[in-house]
Amino acid sequence: MDEYLSEKEQIEKLRNWWSDNGSWVIAGIVLGVALLVGWNAWQGYVIRRAEDASALYTQLSGLIEKGELVAAERDQALDIGQRLKANYAATPYDEQGALALAGLNVDAGFLDEAAAELEYVIENSGDAELSLVARLRLARVRLQQGRLDDADAALVTTDPGAFAARIAELRGDIAIARGDIGGARSAYQEALTQGDAGVVNRVYVQMKLDDLADPATPEPQEAAATDDSTS
Repeated sequence: MDEYLSEKEQIEKLRNWWSDNGSWVIAGIVLGVALLVGWNAWQGYVIRRAEDASALYTQLSGLIEKGELVAAERDQALDIGQRLKANYAATPYDEQGALALAGLNVDAGFLDEAAAELEYVIENSGDAELSLVARLRLARVRLQQGRLDDADAALVTTDPGAFAARIAELRGDIAIARGDIGGARSAYQEALTQGDAGVVNRVYVQMKLDDLADPATPEPQEAAATDDSTS
């Protein structure tokens, strides 16, 4: 019932409380200020890091958009890619940079180097869709190399998500390379019946499927004409 205490008693009570708790109050204030300053410093660091990574990626994209690169430009692009991985991991830019370098290597015919970039994305990306994009591209690279088991392995995923139709189509292409016509037919049919089949070129997939149709049997008239000529 502090309202009934005299002014002197209230002051004395406050002094006693401060004597017992003042150091904790001060420590709490200091800690709060330190946390606030530290948080602001961390936020500033994150923003600067993202800006630096963005600048490097923009530089890399500018090089790649030029098309055919001379040796010095290619070396510069590869150096930027390595700097993104080394200094800006866990940002979107190192993974996008790896995808860009994979495309650069494919165009130059360096398929193993392209595969290494794509494997980096698969192993390090926290973005499920980006990882699936890398899997599809890696499978195409391995198919181009004739490494069919590796191409199949690249497509193994527990959740194909919106890429199920594309994965099925690519499995059909791999089956064709194996000479597995039945497997290719099943894969193309699966690609066309997926709920996300809109992400593939349905006309093109249907053409692939039609090319695998069983040869037409001779018309009865043709068969009869053949029998007459041999009799």
